[in-house]
Amino acid sequence: MKRLLFAFILSAGLVSAATAAPTIKDSRDGHNYKTMASGEYNWFTENLSAKQQGVCPEGTHVPDIKEWSAIVKDRFTGPRKKQNVKSFAGKTKGYYNAKDKKKKVKGKDAAYFAVAGVENRAMMLDLKRGSAKQVELPAGSVVAVRCVSERDIYAEKGIDRKAMTFVDPRDNQTYKVEEKAGMIWMKSNLKFGLKSAKQCFLEDSVFCERHGRFFGHAEAKKACPKGWHLPDDGEWRDYQKDQKIDWDNLGRGGCRDWDEYCDAENTGHYWSATSIKKNTGRSWEFRRVGKSINRTDESVLKGLYVRCVTDLK
Repeated sequence: MKRLLFAFILSAGLVSAATAAPTIKDSRDGHNYKTMASGEYNWFTENLSAKQQGVCPEGTHVPDIKEWSAIVKDRFTGPRKKQNVKSFAGKTKGYYNAKDKKKKVKGKDAAYFAVAGVENRAMMLDLKRGSAKQVELPAGSVVAVRCVSERDIYAEKGIDRKAMTFVDPRDNQTYKVEEKAGMIWMKSNLKFGLKSAKQCFLEDSVFCERHGRFFGHAEAKKACPKGWHLPDDGEWRDYQKDQKIDWDNLGRGGCRDWDEYCDAENTGHYWSATSIKKNTGRSWEFRRVGKSINRTDESVLKGLYVRCVTDLK
């Protein structure tokens, strides 16, 4: 039995629901392919050029049925499945037989894409129903190819994986980061928006350089860079579960309580995004010497620190 041929049919459009993902350059012809993120992979948003004869650029590959099943679950289910199927397919419609000199296109109500590892099978996206399934086609059928590559979540988040640092694009402040409890956490307190020494411990800018600046709760919830967020109470709880806590780092800096200050040498106080009681925010206090943690509800006007976090999904 002849193997299913993989080739480009028609150009395709972008998927409107796509999240930010890198552009992949094909070194063979210099063509740049835009991609969309879905699960663990970045998918081409256009079909592979016909002259590449179904061979994806270096670092990418033709998706197998497992990878197709994952994007079907992620993108082609739910109330927007029909719109998403059409957007993904773009102008891609049908398939044809390589032996047919006229290249007559069959099955124009669907888009057909290559599936790696199987003969004479393709992923069919039904353009009318918004459904997707693997189908068997006649030997010698020609279908479109979408290449995929594994996502580099660190690069997408703007993190230098070798140095484990993140540069806040808003003010070019550099923060060390670490992976903890399935998340990426900044290892120092946020400094963004520093305008006055009054935002610092003892109203001395030296302490802002050392410990970061104080935030009220409302400001804290909006303070982190795009793609990052103020951890909620559950994320702080997961953070401290593994007991590998840098007490000398977390347990310093104190807090600002109206015109008074907490012990900056032995405690560090941090906002969570969670509010349990009116006009309060859930906070986490780390005590350096006693190596203990206190979880309290503080006035939203109190000045505490912000640690930003981002997930690995």
